[in-house]
Amino acid sequence: MRINSGILGRRTFNVPKDGLRPTMEQAREGVFSSLMAKIPGARVLDLFAGSGSLGLEAWSRGAASVTAVEKVSKHWKILQENFQSLEGDPDLGSWQAVQADVFEFLKRGAGPFDLIFADPPYDEADLGKLTGALSGVLAEGGILVFEKRARGSYSVPPDWNLIKEKRYGGTLMLFLEPLK
Repeated sequence: MRINSGILGRRTFNVPKDGLRPTMEQAREGVFSSLMAKIPGARVLDLFAGSGSLGLEAWSRGAASVTAVEKVSKHWKILQENFQSLEGDPDLGSWQAVQADVFEFLKRGAGPFDLIFADPPYDEADLGKLTGALSGVLAEGGILVFEKRARGSYSVPPDWNLIKEKRYGGTLMLFLEPLK
C-alpha cells in the first residue's frame, strides 16, 4: 500500500498478509480531504491500527504526534517497522506504536487526542463500547472517525453527535463528536 499525500506521499508501507483489512486508499483520501484543516499539528490516536494506514497518512500530512495501538503481535511488529522505515524527515511529528488491547490502553488514561481513528475488525465493531471508553481521551473539539461495514445498521450513542457519514464501497466512515 502507499501513503496518498503529504511529506511521505506515494511512499509505500507493508501490510500483513493475514487477518487484516486495511483502510483502502480511496477511503483514506476521502477521510483526509474532509479533515484537511484538522490534521496539521494534531495529536492523533489510531486504534486497532493494523498496519498503521490511517496513522501514517495523518503523520505524513502534518500531525504533531501519532500513537498507534495494535493488539496482535505480528501486526504490531509490521506497524512499528512501517513507522521506523519512513521516519527521518525533520518535518514529521513524533510517533509511537503501542502493543496493547485498545480498551486496556484507554483505561490507562491516555490523551487527550485531537483526532481518533478507530478501525476495529468488522465483527468486533461496537461503537457504543468504544465511545464509552473515550471519556477524557478525546480533546475538546476533537473528532472520532469510526470505520465499520457499510451494510447493517448502527446507532449513535446518546451523548455523541454524528457530524457526517461517508460510504466507500463496503465501508462506512462515521465522523462523530461528543455532545457538549
